[in-house]
Amino acid sequence: MVRGVLKVMVVEDNSLLRTSLSDALAGDDIDVVASCATASEAVEELRRVTIDVLVTDLDLGEGPDGITLAHVVRRMHPLAGVVILTGYRDPRLVAGKLTQVPPGSEYVVKESVSSMQSLRMAIDRSIVRAARADAGLPGRSPDTGIDLTDPQVETMRLVAEGLSNAEIAERRCVTVGAVEVSISRIARALGIPHDRAHNQRVLITREYYRLTGGSPGTRA
Repeated sequence: MVRGVLKVMVVEDNSLLRTSLSDALAGDDIDVVASCATASEAVEELRRVTIDVLVTDLDLGEGPDGITLAHVVRRMHPLAGVVILTGYRDPRLVAGKLTQVPPGSEYVVKESVSSMQSLRMAIDRSIVRAARADAGLPGRSPDTGIDLTDPQVETMRLVAEGLSNAEIAERRCVTVGAVEVSISRIARALGIPHDRAHNQRVLITREYYRLTGGSPGTRA
C-alpha cells in the first residue's frame, strides 16, 4: 500500500463527473491539486503543480486524448502513476487512435469500479508500477486488450460505423477480399458463429458497442 498524501490530477471532460470524481477522491491521504476538462488544460496545470498520480478519462472530446496526456505526464514526471479510467475495454477502440498505454499504467474500465476503494487500489498500483517501469523492471502489462490485431480493431470499428466492405477496403487501402477475410477472423475471435442464421456484421457491431460501453452515437 502506498502511504502519505498523494497529489492527484483529475482530467475528465464531463463537468459533473469531473467534480464528483474529484470530491470523492479528496481526503486525508489524497490532495486533488488539479481538476481539468481537457488535455491541453492539464498540460498547462502541469507547469505549475507537481503530481504523484494522473487519473484521466480516455476520451476527452476534441483534441488530445487521455493516453496522449498520459505520455506527456510520464515524460514530465517519470515516477507519476497513471490511471486511465474509461468505458472502453481496449484503447484501440477509440476512433482512429491506436496509441498504446504508457508502461506502468493502470487501465480501469468504469463498469469494473465497484467503489472508490477499488479506484484507490488502482491508484496505489499505478505508483508501484510506474516506479518499476522507471527502473526498467518487468511488470504485468495493462489488461487493455481484446484478442485482435490493430488492423482488425480498425475494421471492427468501420463495420460498426456502417461502412460496406468496399468502403472499408478503400479506407484501409486493401482488397475487398482481404476485408472479407478480416471480418471472418474478427467474428471467429469474438466467438460469433458463421452461418446463414446469424448476420456477422450486425453481431460484430453489437460487440463493438458492448466493448466501448456505449451505443451508436455515444462515447465513453
